[in-house]
This record gives sequence, C-alpha cells and structure tokens, in this order.
Amino acid sequence: MTTQATPLSRATSATAHAVTESVARVRAAAPGWVGGALAGVQAALFSLALVLIPVWVAAAAASDANVSWSESSGAATRMWLVGFGVPWAVEGVPITLVPLGIPALAAIMLSQLARRFAAATWVAGFATVAAFAATVGVTTTLAWSGAEDTSARMLGAVAWAALLAIPAVGWGLMRQRGATMAWLHRIPASVRGGVRMGAAMTSSVVVAASLVLIVSTVSSRHQIADAATGLGVDTAGGVALAFLETAYAPTLVVWVVSWLSGAGFALGGVLVSSAQPLPDTMPAVPLMWSLPSASGGGVAWSPVVVVVLGAAVVIALRSRIGSGWMALGAIGIGVGLVAAAIGAASALARGAMGPDSLAAVGPQPVVAAVLIAAELALGAVVAWVFLRVVAPRGKASATATSPRSSPPARRDTPVRTESRPDT
Repeated sequence: MTTQATPLSRATSATAHAVTESVARVRAAAPGWVGGALAGVQAALFSLALVLIPVWVAAAAASDANVSWSESSGAATRMWLVGFGVPWAVEGVPITLVPLGIPALAAIMLSQLARRFAAATWVAGFATVAAFAATVGVTTTLAWSGAEDTSARMLGAVAWAALLAIPAVGWGLMRQRGATMAWLHRIPASVRGGVRMGAAMTSSVVVAASLVLIVSTVSSRHQIADAATGLGVDTAGGVALAFLETAYAPTLVVWVVSWLSGAGFALGGVLVSSAQPLPDTMPAVPLMWSLPSASGGGVAWSPVVVVVLGAAVVIALRSRIGSGWMALGAIGIGVGLVAAAIGAASALARGAMGPDSLAAVGPQPVVAAVLIAAELALGAVVAWVFLRVVAPRGKASATATSPRSSPPARRDTPVRTESRPDT
C-alpha cells in the first residue's frame, strides 16, 4: 500500500532538495578550506546548543517571572566553557571540575563534520582546527567580557580547544580518505603490539568502571531522587538538571577507575575508595549519589579485578603481541601507555565544585596512574609466564601421552614361503 504525497510533503521535499543542491554548488565553487572552517564552527555551536537547549526549556517552563533568558543563557554558556578548562564561580563558589562529556561530544562532532565537509588537505584540516578554536575563544570573550582575566580565560580555552581538535580532525580526515595505515608496518612489531595492549587495557578498565557506575546508579536511585527533590526544581528544571549532569558522567567514570584500583578519590574531605565509604555529608548534587557506596569486605578486593583484566587482555591478544621476550616488551609499552592515559584523565577529572572540603575533589593523578599500571602489569606478567612456561609444558605432556603420538604397533606378518615345483 502506497501513501499519496500531499502538497505540503511535496513542497518540503522540493525545498530540502533545493537547499541540498545549493549547498553542494557553494561547496564546489568555494575553496577547499571553506568546508573545513564551516565544520569547525558547526562543531562548536552544535555542542554549545546541546547545553543551551535544556536550559532554555527550563527557563520557558519556569513559573517565576523573574527568570531571565539572558542570565540563563549566560550560565549555560559558562557551564559549556568549563568543559574547555575555563573556571567558573557561582556566587563566589569556584567550579573548575571539568564535565568530560562536553569535550568528548565536541571531539565526536569534529571528527564526523570534518569527514563530511572538509577537504582532505592540510589547509582544510588547519582551517577546521582554527575555526573551532576561534569559535570557543570568541564565546569565552563574550561570556566573560566583564571579568578582569578575560584574556587569560580566552587563551586557555583556545589552547584546550586546539589540543582537542587536532586529533579529532586528523582522525576524521583519515577516515574520509579511507586510509589504509600502510605506514604502520614500518613501526617495530613490539611497539605495535604495545599500542594494541595499551588500548585494550584502557578500554577494559573503562568498561569495568562504567559497569560499576551503572550498577551503583541503579542501586542508589532513591537517594538520587531524594537529592533532586530537595533542590526544589520543577519537572522542566529536573529534566534540564539531569541532562546537564549527564555531561559529568564520563568524569565520574574516571573517578570509579581510580576507585577500582584502590587509589580512590577525594570527596567531602574524605578519600573514598573500595575500603573507605562515602562521606556522611554529601554535596547537594544528585549525580554524586551514583558513586559506589559499598566498601570493605569483599569490595576491598577490587584491585584484584584490575589484575584479572590485565591477565585477560594478554591471553586475548597473545597472537597479536608476538611471543617470548617480544611479548614482554609489548606488555611494558602497553602498561606505560595506560599509566599516561589514566594519569592525564585523572588530572582532567580533578577540580573544585564548591568551597572548603569541595575545593579539591577527584582522583590523585599520580597515585591512580601508578596503581593501575602496577596492577595491570602484575596480571599481564602472570599471564605471560603462564603462556610461556606452564601452557607449553602442559601441551607437550598431553602430546606425549596422546595415543596419536605413539608409533603404530607392528603387525605380526606370517613368513612367506615359496614352494618349488617338483622336478
């Protein structure tokens, strides 16, 4: 059964087709770097819009006539800029804890838009990075025009934006050209294996921490609801609050990674870990209740999970990291990359979200990196020893006792005699 098109649908389709063709003609006539610049601007504005829209919805639904759209937009913009390292203060309360969801979302948008709109040239890639960083810088200048340190905030935001955009745009352009990565074969096999090992170890730890955070969120859903109710927000405000708090979910994942390793994270003047529970007085932020509250007993053995993950990765990648001492070298490189990644992520996930005991919350970068690396290295070396010593011996023993390995039994064949004819 076919549906007959209405005049409105035909007009809409014709308009969309005309707009698409117009954009295609403009792109074809314009220099190649124009598409890259547009991709950078779009990535910045789209990610900003995802923060602005929930705030606008809450402002529109607010029953208080004193709610100002300009103030709401300014607060949302400053919240977005915190994702690029621009500090914020609400009524004198410092907020420097980075919502890692904002830069992660911007990086994904940059990669996809660069792949779609930018030409596969160095000039177009540079234009994408420059346009994105410039848009973030202009937004910072407008949002903090009355501050004394506007220039310092703007320069810091531009630096953050450029460092974020370079790998994202590079990856997008490489995917656009269908890069075969043939140059990777020039890198030593142990280094390639180490990079695989580092990526797999980091991914496994992050997935484990995400699962722990999901389980903890589900089990603490009542406390989260009570904390949100205590803020006195209406339905629209609650939706906006939940949407904005989602930007901090990746930050909490980094906290839980440190929690799994035993290094823990600072919150409310307490070092929370698998052996130390959450503080008695929690911040008035509903999302904080999603952090793991269990401690002691079997939970205190959470570092063993990291050790097991290190062993599992080595066993899973045993055919990709080489054998013998080459595999041990790949393990060393991989563990080093994991330590660098966890240390950098922990530094980004540490900051201020209030006065006094909330002036420094989050994991300790050096401690978290060292413990994660040591635990993964322990599991990886145990697995390497098992694959190098124990497994071959067991295989050789099984081969020696296998019926197929024994020589075939000799059959008793009768002696053949030939009878000579009588002469």
